[in-house]
Amino acid sequence: MESNSAPKTGKPKISAVLLARNEEANIRYCLETVRWCSEIIVVDMESSDRTREIAKEYTDRVYSHPRLEVFDVAKKFAVEKADGDWILLVDADEMVPHSLSLALTGLALKNEADIVEVPFNNYIMGDRVGHSGWGATAPPRFFRKGKIIFTETIHDYMQRAPGARVVRLEPAEANCISHFNYSDSAQFVEKLNRYTDVEAQHLFDKGVIFSYLGLFRAALSEFYWRFIRHSGYKNGVRGFSLCLMMAFYRALAYIKLWEKYEFRELLVSERYKKLRESILAGWGK
Repeated sequence: MESNSAPKTGKPKISAVLLARNEEANIRYCLETVRWCSEIIVVDMESSDRTREIAKEYTDRVYSHPRLEVFDVAKKFAVEKADGDWILLVDADEMVPHSLSLALTGLALKNEADIVEVPFNNYIMGDRVGHSGWGATAPPRFFRKGKIIFTETIHDYMQRAPGARVVRLEPAEANCISHFNYSDSAQFVEKLNRYTDVEAQHLFDKGVIFSYLGLFRAALSEFYWRFIRHSGYKNGVRGFSLCLMMAFYRALAYIKLWEKYEFRELLVSERYKKLRESILAGWGK
């Protein structure tokens, strides 16, 4: 097992933190690029492949967590396992270039920020996607422990602590995490299906009422924002496909919201049971 030596006196301790499930094809690439950190924390979400064994080659700080459909809401658990002054959040399908590691270490030493927003290079369906909204935002991936507050809200699970100083890195190649995202449309749709379950539940919990207008507005706004405002058309068929699938993501969340209202008193299984029994009754059974 590779060990991570403790930081020199006076230097902040940096913890790399990641969650993973069935990531044996990716995780080694990721872990090789965070070996510069003082410690590596891996939280395994019931992997059935070699993810856990590979992680143990790099760190003895490997923890188990029950499987969740959306990993983001479990990152609070993962961060709480870290002992570092600073947290670097990465996913198993991401890599940190050497230039970025130097920039982040420098920021931790300067004491000029509490949260660092890091830009991304996203590779989707076989190529880099620089438009369509991917790369338009820089999430807070490097922060002092305690300066990010975690919630259970999908896509909004990280909130700044009051008074936290925020620095956003310039979206230059040297400052970007490389994210090897969806390999094809099938993987995209599989993840889309899981995330819309959670999205619909949040809408339901907030008391949002289904309407045709809400559905069409959400889907069309998403497509317009990605394809027109963020120049998704510049990525050709790949960009058009991604924008269209994200519009479908919004529509599907609303369809699942409708289902929650439609079937909250009588589940589909119970409806079908009654219908089946009525058919059997026609046979005199």
